Amino acid sequence: MFTRCALVGLFVALAGAVPCMSAQAGPTAQAPRVRPQWSVAFDSENGQFATPHIVDTSVADSGIAINLLGSAATVSWDGVRRWRVAADDICPPGATYAGVNAVEKLPNGEAWVLRTCSGTGGVPARRELSRLAADGSVLATANVDTIRPSWSSRLFAQPNGVIALVPERDGLRWLRIDNDGTVVGEAFTDLIGPGHTVRIANARIWPNGSASVATWQYVPDCNISPPTACPRPASTVLRLNTDGTERWRVEAGQVLAFVGFDDDGSSLIAETRNTVPLRLRQISATGVAGPSFIAAGGEPIYLADAAGPVRGRYLAYSYTEQMLIDRDGTVLVRRDASEMGGAGGAAMACGEMGFITGVSQSDGALVSADDLSVLAVFDVDGLDNPYWQPTIWSLRNDGSVYANSLSQADILPPPQRARISRFAVPGSPAAEVIFISRFD
Repeated sequence: MFTRCALVGLFVALAGAVPCMSAQAGPTAQAPRVRPQWSVAFDSENGQFATPHIVDTSVADSGIAINLLGSAATVSWDGVRRWRVAADDICPPGATYAGVNAVEKLPNGEAWVLRTCSGTGGVPARRELSRLAADGSVLATANVDTIRPSWSSRLFAQPNGVIALVPERDGLRWLRIDNDGTVVGEAFTDLIGPGHTVRIANARIWPNGSASVATWQYVPDCNISPPTACPRPASTVLRLNTDGTERWRVEAGQVLAFVGFDDDGSSLIAETRNTVPLRLRQISATGVAGPSFIAAGGEPIYLADAAGPVRGRYLAYSYTEQMLIDRDGTVLVRRDASEMGGAGGAAMACGEMGFITGVSQSDGALVSADDLSVLAVFDVDGLDNPYWQPTIWSLRNDGSVYANSLSQADILPPPQRARISRFAVPGSPAAEVIFISRFD
């Protein structure tokens, strides 16, 4: 599974940084412009409940598993389609909705797929977590009808099965399923409520099987019909034991906070409030939360999103500028977005090689975690006017980069189309592999 280290679209006002020394950013025209090694497109199919909008990918040496909302698919490491299974395959007659909640690719070519099916008027709901073979056939199935998974569910492969983190109404459910499809462990952690929808903002499984999880809690459709007094959203940082029980928690406050998990088990919270400067809060690996403190001297900015950590550094984006900040709130580098030749966009992803940021509406760039210089630009379609708009960028430590795209020209009546593209950072191990040009 990709390291999830970016938070896009906080949509809340923040403050941050004072002037600091800043190296000159090279324009993107001077950075290598990289085209995809391959691209694979997926059209909507008859009978599917959802358009093919790629919401998640899971990568292993055996290939890539893709969540298309209405189906799941796999592609080999060199861009060859393997199989595609529909969410509604598990539905009883009369179902009105089916969706894929999460996917996880295994090194041996297998994959785990979590699917949900529901209906009205007494139609029973079905929820299944299945282990599929390299050819898409079902090897094992866990019936998990008692849970209520959402699109932000996460799956993590284990030596003898899989761990599922499933956000539900007012809480988070942890499941361990063995390779035969038997639920061998289950726990539920209550969060703020009642009536709150829970989303996983970030999660990391540690080598011993314990987990760090950051969640958002909010009331959906509030103050719409009828008008109501809306409770503020809230964020929570959890550490779960190897059996899914709660080890400790830190309430991040009534905000949609960014939370980054460092390799030593510690965490950093960026508190997203409208009326105060950017405030950070450190949490030790044992759950000891330090006091919140003002970052970078308190100069007001509007923080749109953040990514990290990369070697202890975080990228903050404020629509007009990017800032490289350490966990103590010091601004190491600060650049106006206009100085970056179009690469000063949103913080999309991160990895050992740096940060992926947005370029215009469709392309991406690799930005250095040392000085924010632009190292490469990833050109999705070769056009000045974007045709494909990536919704998710991912960066692996071997230098492979994946863009999950939705065709803007095909949003209206079918067939709708989504696409996954693989790039390689110049000079990385991923760039040494020769791929066939494949555009479907």
